[in-house]
Parts: sequence; structure tokens; C-alpha cells
Amino acid sequence: MNKRGVIELSFGMIFSVIIMIAIVGVAVYAITTFLNIGKTTNLALFHQKFQETVDDVWASSITNRVFSFLIPSSVNMVCFGSIAGSSYNPAYENEFRELKRYASRFEQQNTNRFLYPPGKARDFAYKKVDKIDIGGLTNEFDCFAVSDGKVRIRFVKEDFDPLVKIQHE
Repeated sequence: MNKRGVIELSFGMIFSVIIMIAIVGVAVYAITTFLNIGKTTNLALFHQKFQETVDDVWASSITNRVFSFLIPSSVNMVCFGSIAGSSYNPAYENEFRELKRYASRFEQQNTNRFLYPPGKARDFAYKKVDKIDIGGLTNEFDCFAVSDGKVRIRFVKEDFDPLVKIQHE
């Protein structure tokens, strides 16, 4: 008999193809994981640099300057205030409600700096920044837009102020 169109693949050939597909899958997973670690590191650096800047301004006698901070482009807003209450700037109602929905009760009561959207900010979405006064904000909750991977925030401290005020530039 003359069989036509039959392709015979050995077990070794099929096994080799399966191994190659598995290797490519593991490589894609590893690259994705390393890229996510980079974003998380940038968020940690933002939080650390922000706290260091607040500490420097707090230690000075008089300051009224705008500081620019690098932040991953996956974050759209940097918000300050309290999400435990119900007072917020109406322009940021959606951000306020989403941050409040995803926050635990502890995060609602003990944090004052928020990154929106919280899913993209991972463990750094809800943090407490020491030595800041949120009283200068509109209502109890206000946000600063991230543009081109940077957020610009004005820090103000007068001679006898106990805390650093944050304001829009």
C-alpha cells in the first residue's frame, strides 16, 4: 500500500516541541515578573523620596517650593487626606470612592497618602506620610495629577509651623 500525506513524528520530536513551548512560557513569565518588580521598586522609591523631602522641609525654618517627584506612569493620581470621612473635593469623587472601597478599615483611618488607581500601585496605594498637614487641602481629600511620569507638589512651611502644608502649585 502506498500511504500519502501521513506525517510520522517520533516521540522525541513531540517531546522536544513541548519542552520548547514550556521554556518560552517560563521566559515570558520571568520577564513579566522582573518588569513588575521594577514598577514596585519605583513606587517604593517615590514613597521614600517623598518622606525624605517632607522631613527636609519640616527641618527647615521657612519653605515655599514646588517639588517634582518621579512616579510610574501606571499611577494617575497622588491623593492626600482622609478617606475615613465623607468630605472630599467633588472633582475627585470617583477616586475618593474607589480608594475608600478598596481600603481596609485600618488603611482608612491610619493613612494620609493614596495612589490612584489602587490596583496598579500594589502595596504602596495606602501609606502614611509623617509631618504633613492636610488642612491646606480642599476639604479633607485632594489629588494631584501625574503627568509624564511626574507629580508636582508645593510644600509650604512658615517659621513656627509644626507641620508641612501641601498645596497645588
